[in-house]
Amino acid sequence: MSKVLIIDDENDICFLISEILEDESFKCKVANNSSEALKAYKEFNPDLIILDVWLGNSDLDGIELLSNFKEQNPLIPVIIISGHGTVDMAVNAIKKGAYDFIEKPFNSDKLTITCKRAIESALLIKENTKLKSLVSHKTPLIGKSNFVQEIKKNITKISQSNSRILISGMLGVGKKLIAQNIHQNSKFNKSLCTFIDLKNTEEKDLELFFSDSINQISNNIIAQSNNTTLILENIDYLNINYQKKLLFLLENNNLFKDNNIKLNQKIISTTSKNILEEVNKGNFIKILFDRLSTIHIDIPPINLRREDIMHIFEYYIQLYNKNKKFKFSFTNNAKAKIELYDWPGNISQIINYAEKTIILNQNFNINNDFEIDNLPLDMGNFEQKTINKNNFELSLKEARNNFEKDYLISQIKRFNGNIKKISDFTENVDTFLTMAKLCFLAIPVSGWWRNNRCC
Repeated sequence: MSKVLIIDDENDICFLISEILEDESFKCKVANNSSEALKAYKEFNPDLIILDVWLGNSDLDGIELLSNFKEQNPLIPVIIISGHGTVDMAVNAIKKGAYDFIEKPFNSDKLTITCKRAIESALLIKENTKLKSLVSHKTPLIGKSNFVQEIKKNITKISQSNSRILISGMLGVGKKLIAQNIHQNSKFNKSLCTFIDLKNTEEKDLELFFSDSINQISNNIIAQSNNTTLILENIDYLNINYQKKLLFLLENNNLFKDNNIKLNQKIISTTSKNILEEVNKGNFIKILFDRLSTIHIDIPPINLRREDIMHIFEYYIQLYNKNKKFKFSFTNNAKAKIELYDWPGNISQIINYAEKTIILNQNFNINNDFEIDNLPLDMGNFEQKTINKNNFELSLKEARNNFEKDYLISQIKRFNGNIKKISDFTENVDTFLTMAKLCFLAIPVSGWWRNNRCC
């Protein structure tokens, strides 16, 4: 049951409002002056305040009370009422943080609807944005791949700028993680970032988030995420209508200046789709894409940077390992299985799998070092091909070549076509000898060895 504090020096008005709202299942409390109002606010802890501008026999008028309430709780919705309202008074109240302004005598239906919308808006902003912030602890960017090293090198530059950032990549590649690191390295790192998953946001909520009404501009998501980082996850799920609304908000700073809002924020958008393809299909506004992607980070899938796989796996094994008194390692068999699997769910799948591994290895609770060999069985198809493994009709030379071919194919996959790393691992002295061996065994390398990757 939502609680409403009604502040008016006229008892008849207070009684009328209480009757209307209690019929709609609101719980109401009344105050007739500023002293009673301040006391009632602390004791009653309302979800909404209805406040008259003119308060007789009070130390503070309605606007001064409004400022006081907003200082205590910036998210508390306040509806201003007055029998002597003017346009200037309404504008001033909105600038001070009021949700809406209603003139007396008021329509009961309008009052009820406005109250419900005000409470709903406050809850959405509080619960669906501020409290849906990314995880509070700082998760590092893990890995040794060129991509990870490049991001680590540029993360400070990217973070310190207010330039808008678009992060793209397949599901599970770590878009949230990179967004989180950008926020935590920015000047806004002491505040919670505002996070909205547009894929799972209902229509009525989008209306509130992207409202361009001059009377409610201070309550939309751009204003509410001021002085922090706004993360718009799955931006590609925003339909054309709301894309236009978002573009309008991004391009019309005067809307906020007129309400004494000086915008200072970082906006990060994420997508699992190729937005340029969506632009060409007419599903995404080109100008909005340009506005959101001053900096564009495209994250490759984990099977194209296999050198990161074990680093990520070991980090999360350690994270989920509750007993820190001993060290653990992996058998060669376990490492090969982890590194060679394609991980279609990317980093998200690795994280889930690491947790399963810990659960299956309950003897981690002993106080000595442990070598992991037992891995969950539902990783997917992994059987390394050993063609003609038990075919004794082959000559020794043919059998040896078959084995060597399968072995080298697995290493190509393991090191993502990096010939130098394959040579080092297989203890071949020369990369060209490795290439010659691959050619001799008729192993196609064009799909793996891109751009003459030798380092």
